[in-house]
Amino acid sequence: RTIKGSQAAIQSYIFTTAKYDFSAYEKRIMYRLIEFAQDELKGIMIRDNMHKIEPTLFGREITMPVADILKDEDDKNHDKAKKAFRTLSQKHIEYEDDEIWQFTPIITNPKIKKREGLSKFYVFDEIWRCLLDFTKGYRKYELVTAMGFKSVYSMRMYELMSGQKRPLDFTFEDLKLRFGVKDKYKLVGHFKTRVLDIAKKELDESSPYSFNYIEIKEGRKVVGFKFFPTFHPDKQDPELLQVEMRSKLSASIQISQEAYSYLRYSFEFKAEEISKNKKTIIEGEKKIPDFIGFLSSLVGPSRTAKNRIGYVINAIKKKTAEVK
Repeated sequence: RTIKGSQAAIQSYIFTTAKYDFSAYEKRIMYRLIEFAQDELKGIMIRDNMHKIEPTLFGREITMPVADILKDEDDKNHDKAKKAFRTLSQKHIEYEDDEIWQFTPIITNPKIKKREGLSKFYVFDEIWRCLLDFTKGYRKYELVTAMGFKSVYSMRMYELMSGQKRPLDFTFEDLKLRFGVKDKYKLVGHFKTRVLDIAKKELDESSPYSFNYIEIKEGRKVVGFKFFPTFHPDKQDPELLQVEMRSKLSASIQISQEAYSYLRYSFEFKAEEISKNKKTIIEGEKKIPDFIGFLSSLVGPSRTAKNRIGYVINAIKKKTAEVK
């Protein structure tokens, strides 16, 4: 069950935007919980003796190997795991919207069986439901990628940016609350250097989803940030991409993976819109040198077009006609 192959995790947007302060190891425990909850939702039975989900009166009893939360490290004395389980059991998730406020402990009573290398702990129903509550939207991301980040800030930005197509605005104070650094980085420059820039560097290096950002000011004072999602199709898991393409677009066998992904995520094309315009896209990809480079030149201008999809398709037609 240690994640090695391709798997897409679906995470509730409630959990994505909740306010909490986790270490990277604590986040990996949470990623495993998301994986478990998703398996339960699908009705998947866990058949080995290393992983178990047992219903209780108040939630779930979880059993999993300690190695599941490590990133290629040796932890023979389980020091890293003990610290992560100890600190996570002392933390709560605080969530608030227009209707409710909630403050819930994340896990309780963690235990490690040293000889077997197994951990056991309990999760309350409120947390379990939060992991599976998709009523306010969801984020879909590659679990292997998420587990591989060193910085917890990279993990959080990756969750926010995965599949995101439109810019996101956050106040400076709200971002600090969400990232659990309310009492740190009072200077905007420190926050940018030690949180945002670190996250952006890691995402740019190894993630299909990253971001650019600008400051939002009132006078000379920085009061927030605007994040612009970016997509790097060359870093997307090819197996997961193939699954998505097979399930959504038959024309994908004629359009390159890179071009398909760029149209889907950079211009917000729906699968049926690509299929409808596949003749134009296929012809454009065949004739236009550096087709992806040409598409990238349309990202900025297309944002202000009344019909963004029409703008892109017409631009492809015009450029194709110019090529002899």
